[in-house]
Amino acid sequence: MMNKTFVASLVATGTLLASQSVLAVTLYETTQDKLTFSGRIAAGSSFVDDVHDDHDPTNAGSRVRLIHEHNFKGGWSSIARAEWGFTPFFENGSDEHYKRLLYAGVSHDDYGTILIGKQYSLWYDMVGVWTDWFWYNGATAQGSFNGVNGDGGIEGNGRPDNAISYKNSWGDWTLGLLYQTSRDDVPASSGYSGNLTGFERNYTAQGAAVYQPTDEWSFGFTYTHSDINGKRAGGGKQSENVDAGLLGARWTPGNWYFALTAGEYHNLIRDGNFSGVENADGIVDEARGYEGVALYNVKNQVPGTVQLYTGLNRLEDRDSDARNAFYLAGAAWLLFDDNLILAVEQKFDDSRNADDSDYANDETDLLVRYNF
Repeated sequence: MMNKTFVASLVATGTLLASQSVLAVTLYETTQDKLTFSGRIAAGSSFVDDVHDDHDPTNAGSRVRLIHEHNFKGGWSSIARAEWGFTPFFENGSDEHYKRLLYAGVSHDDYGTILIGKQYSLWYDMVGVWTDWFWYNGATAQGSFNGVNGDGGIEGNGRPDNAISYKNSWGDWTLGLLYQTSRDDVPASSGYSGNLTGFERNYTAQGAAVYQPTDEWSFGFTYTHSDINGKRAGGGKQSENVDAGLLGARWTPGNWYFALTAGEYHNLIRDGNFSGVENADGIVDEARGYEGVALYNVKNQVPGTVQLYTGLNRLEDRDSDARNAFYLAGAAWLLFDDNLILAVEQKFDDSRNADDSDYANDETDLLVRYNF
């Protein structure tokens, strides 16, 4: 049975945050310039079947950001964005802040958009985001946030660092290109189980295309090649190049939302993503992922909007029976112009070990989030 104290704290926290909507600040604004401060505070808790813990609320993606926009003559505009993630509840004794995004760029309706810096990838921004609709779980099988770090920054599929991107639309098509420069100071991640001490990236090249023949239908494809070397403990290097592709389709009739993505990943997934998979270099040679979501927005029945949704995330090792997979049913209540979000998700685990034995447990997840 769910911890009543936690449920009460979610309601209390939501009420407190809703009363502080004044935190959304326009710091400076003229006819040409605008500087805004915004972000989110989010807390969640998981109730895992047959696992006893205290269910204390934990950070669930809190962040703050500064955005500056400027309008030039001739239809040009610029944007500069800095965003940091942090832990507002000091769960481990500090706020554990880190850089999520830091980029600047220019845009024109006819000539497109150019961004330079740590930004969202074309892989995620143009295709992967289509299935990242669960409020607490999700985005585990689309290849965006896998790899050396949890933000997909080294291979370039999530929030790539040292990147330059270009995106523009022509008729029903939107096309994008991204290039990521070299980096040689990448340590092996804390959950890494291979025999390499670190990595160096020579470059990443990425492209994406979206075809939208109607307002309701969209089809997308994105591909990444990242030239990466692994550093051996005894000296020397070995190729760990990443090649990955993702297909997506989206249908949005009325209050409904449907989306599906499917990807193939070479040297992108770490063996820690599965149970019982062991590779000498700690990297899965070939993996495949599927994500799907079906959502319905209930409007004008209660204050705000209620979302009812279901879907799946399924990441498979191509060389064994191992998979990290779950099915999900959830509901969310969006209030105060979608600034306050209360969500509950039931996760039905379908993960398997390399020998096809069962592992992991079902769980119930609760979330409260306030966007300011």
